Amino acid sequence: LKFGSIASDSPGCRGTTALRGALAMTAARRLGLRSLALVLCLVAPARAGPSIQVPQRIVDMQLSTPKPVTDSQMTEFKQDFVDVDFNTDDVMDAQEVRAHFKGGIGNVELYQFFLDSDIDRSGTISLQEYVNYAAMLN
Repeated sequence: LKFGSIASDSPGCRGTTALRGALAMTAARRLGLRSLALVLCLVAPARAGPSIQVPQRIVDMQLSTPKPVTDSQMTEFKQDFVDVDFNTDDVMDAQEVRAHFKGGIGNVELYQFFLDSDIDRSGTISLQEYVNYAAMLN
């Protein structure tokens, strides 16, 4: 199941990212929904305005994935990560994820996202952890 293809075909849901898709999957599982199109629209608004430029150190990072991804998917995962990492400390924390979605994510979805992606249980999500998680959802 691919998120981008579902959301990009849905009016008003342009700009779906892997992170929106990941959170939508969490919401869909909890709600028992089969169609993610509506959930994607409800989880968070599409990207507004230009994305933050991905720093060269992140562009140059060679990351492994549990299953193959295309170069464009990897670029999207890195862009998603940078867009959420407001303080540029190279990890996502719960405050950044919540701020990115402007309150459009519930406590249960946020908690489940961290349970699923924060492998080392540090309370933050590294780029490698995020890429692993996003790759498994595509």
